[in-house]
Amino acid sequence: MSENPLTPAELGEDPVEPVTSPPSGRRTWPIWVAIGVAAALFLCCAGTATAGAVVWKLRHDDFTVNGDLTLSGSGTKDGAACSGNEMYGDIAQGTQIVVSDPEGTIVAVGTLGDGVTKGPDCVFPFTVEHVPKMEKFYGITLGQRGTLTYTPDQMKEGLHLYL
Repeated sequence: MSENPLTPAELGEDPVEPVTSPPSGRRTWPIWVAIGVAAALFLCCAGTATAGAVVWKLRHDDFTVNGDLTLSGSGTKDGAACSGNEMYGDIAQGTQIVVSDPEGTIVAVGTLGDGVTKGPDCVFPFTVEHVPKMEKFYGITLGQRGTLTYTPDQMKEGLHLYL
């Protein structure tokens, strides 16, 4: 008995695609992928090296600002610990001193040290390290207070702030 064999489509099955050999010639996409990966690695390394050079430059071309903040009339007993009171309640040990560049970008941050009573006043020492050298001026912001501007020479000589 010779029957005509049914095709997969006639049996309701999905036809199987015949296996074909790859087109003749070389495939070039693996080479382009390798070139892309190499370029990405190069750019990452170059970016890291550039960032590292900038950080090195900032760390080696900077200075430390020393200073103090005096709160008038906030002292207690001479030599005793103190902090801001009433309208200076936001001023205490740990309050941030933020240094910014002329565009307002933060370039360094320090904090107030322990307040000590000197006469009727409360005096807080502070140190801000790694302040980058600039030609123009610096902005100094104390806690939630406004920003004051100082020249590079004033910053290097030390700041004496009063509230």
